Amino acid sequence: NRAFMITSGLLNFILGLVISVYALADKESFKKGFERFLRAFFSGPRVEGIKQFGRDADHLFSKFIVGKSLDSLIIGVLCYIGMNLLNVRYALLLSVFVGVTNMIPYFGPILGMIPAGLLTLFDSPVKALWVVIFLLALQQFDGLYLGPKILGSSVGMPPFWVIFAIVVGGKLFGFLGMFLGVPVFGVIRLLFSRILDQLVAQKEALAPLILEEEENKT
Repeated sequence: NRAFMITSGLLNFILGLVISVYALADKESFKKGFERFLRAFFSGPRVEGIKQFGRDADHLFSKFIVGKSLDSLIIGVLCYIGMNLLNVRYALLLSVFVGVTNMIPYFGPILGMIPAGLLTLFDSPVKALWVVIFLLALQQFDGLYLGPKILGSSVGMPPFWVIFAIVVGGKLFGFLGMFLGVPVFGVIRLLFSRILDQLVAQKEALAPLILEEEENKT
């Protein structure tokens, strides 16, 4: 049963990768088709507004990926420095693994911690304990300060909302929700901001007319 689940998960990953490659290859065709669909049902200014929102959302997702990559790189470098100070064997390899798994929110640092602790355990149980403590401290530093700081700057969100998006996304959609919670929440926040801007603009445009009607009544 477990072997079936692993095989099924691997096949789904490969299938998703292949579909992503074909989707990227045909992105211009998808864009033209979507634009034709929009122009069939909406006016020109509304279509341009939707297209601009799509560009902003794409830019936000890109900045999130770059920010998360930078965060993982910094964690990998700090891990390498710490493991060198602790005189851990295979420090570079283990630090690269910790940096790569750090791309996975919350569970990633734990996955990176397991091989580091097990390999060090063969050398010295005391050193393995120090390695685990160091990686736990590094995880807390990343989760409570570095990650929200970098991701908040990259997607234009305060650290509180970054943590909120990760927690809510994980609660609702599990691992995928934790990984995509920040950019999705950023897009929702951007959409909400655009709607508020439109409402304020409409109110400001109507204000002179309302004032004129009140003056005519008096």
